[in-house]
Amino acid sequence: MSDFAGFQRPSLRPGVRSATTADGGIEFTYLDGRRFVEFEFDGGRAEKFHDFFTVLAEGGLSAAELGAAFPGSPEEYGEMIAALDEQGMIAEAEAAAEGGMSGVSAYAYLRRHADQVRAGVGSPLVQALVDGSATREQLIGYAVEYWHITHLCPRALAPALARDDLGLPVWEKLMHFYMTERNHDRMMEKSLLAVDIPRERLLRAQPLPATMAIMASLGVYAYNFPLALISTLFPMEEPEPEFLDLFRARCAELGLPEGFVKPIVSHSDVNEDEAHEAVTLDLLADFPYLSVETVRECGKAVADVIEQRARLDAEIVSWYGAGGGLRDFSDGYPTQAGKALTCAPLTSLA
Repeated sequence: MSDFAGFQRPSLRPGVRSATTADGGIEFTYLDGRRFVEFEFDGGRAEKFHDFFTVLAEGGLSAAELGAAFPGSPEEYGEMIAALDEQGMIAEAEAAAEGGMSGVSAYAYLRRHADQVRAGVGSPLVQALVDGSATREQLIGYAVEYWHITHLCPRALAPALARDDLGLPVWEKLMHFYMTERNHDRMMEKSLLAVDIPRERLLRAQPLPATMAIMASLGVYAYNFPLALISTLFPMEEPEPEFLDLFRARCAELGLPEGFVKPIVSHSDVNEDEAHEAVTLDLLADFPYLSVETVRECGKAVADVIEQRARLDAEIVSWYGAGGGLRDFSDGYPTQAGKALTCAPLTSLA
């Protein structure tokens, strides 16, 4: 009797708190009470269930052993475990300290993991550049989505800066990175202006779903799991010279102006000059110990962002290749109604 799918030695996740309720039940809370589960027991069984949860919290038994130790029916066991897991309260029991690693070692692991993921993920946009089928619209579309990423990046990073549990050295480095990322969208705007797409149109445009998914993921990591955000910075920021060579060559073949190409290359050069690809290592170096589970979850985040970038490339090829163009859906939108509801300036209260 074991419903701990994927867990070898399940345990309550660190940070989960429990308290006995007035009627002898037990309440679990997590993330400062934003997630909670409460269980009620028959009077004669309450003590056995409390003992079971103590064993679960210790993380000393395998999934099969926990199932055998459960004092209720298989149906009750499945419902209870599903309720806890749904709220994110179940985790793999922490390995002994010697099973973890330093932040620097974690970075080396994440780099190797990223290389393995990339080996199995293909980019339709890169393939189109290689075989010479990439169109003018697709290359401009790439720049548009690139603008959305640079425009939204500071907003995605901001939740991490609102935390008070990172330690001052890490917080200061994140703040420095945040400040260097500000206004990078203006470089991309110069590129797009060269093909008659002004900032005003970009501000009205919606990003492709994959672009929004990437930025939403980074924002969630920043708010809930900053180490995952830190881990994903190197696949987002490291230079891609082979891609840029292919991009420049295809732009020249299609007659796109140098004013379009140069800011894109310059932005990559800025990232390289400011060593943005090393920001993950620089930040992780401040963590003397990371658990096996933490590094594994960071690896999932790295794989996810690499796969999402490949998905974005596919959407660029599909949407812009089919003539979708800039996703400006403002025509017919009731903007005047929105303006009518806008608060007047505070100076009018004088």
